[in-house]
Amino acid sequence: MQMNCKKKVRRRDSQKCSYSLSVKLLLKSKLSELSEIRRVFEGLHTLYEIHLPKVHPKLIHDLMMRRRNNPGKDPFYLIEVFTKPEINSEEMRTYIIRKTGMNPTIHDSGTHYAFNNKLTLEFLKELSDLKDVIAVYGDYMGAVTGVGASHDHREHEHGWIKEE
Repeated sequence: MQMNCKKKVRRRDSQKCSYSLSVKLLLKSKLSELSEIRRVFEGLHTLYEIHLPKVHPKLIHDLMMRRRNNPGKDPFYLIEVFTKPEINSEEMRTYIIRKTGMNPTIHDSGTHYAFNNKLTLEFLKELSDLKDVIAVYGDYMGAVTGVGASHDHREHEHGWIKEE
């Protein structure tokens, strides 16, 4: 039996209408909250694409969460930078040493650089802004010691980097 809450109804039916309306409003509110989370999430990823287009979103998110949980400490990551093939690998190596003090391991015929370092959003922005960089990945290490390069240069082809 469908109840019409707009018509005059008895007191007991009125309470049922009020409860039914409250449940509907609550469900609508909850769905609205979830829609807002989805909308903000999409907006966040749009910001990643605009400001850090060459950095894997998982790395940005992981860094931001670690900084949020421990604001006074820059976490250590294994950072992997992939470059265009025509870049001078010695210049990139020198750049990394100058910026971090760490000597990177160089892979894939001078197009893949891996090094451990404390990571900041500002450094990610610097790397992303380099014209010869194709992609930046990273894995949390917790300390200076690391396991070495672990990403494949073709990973960026799975949709998170928009080709120019």
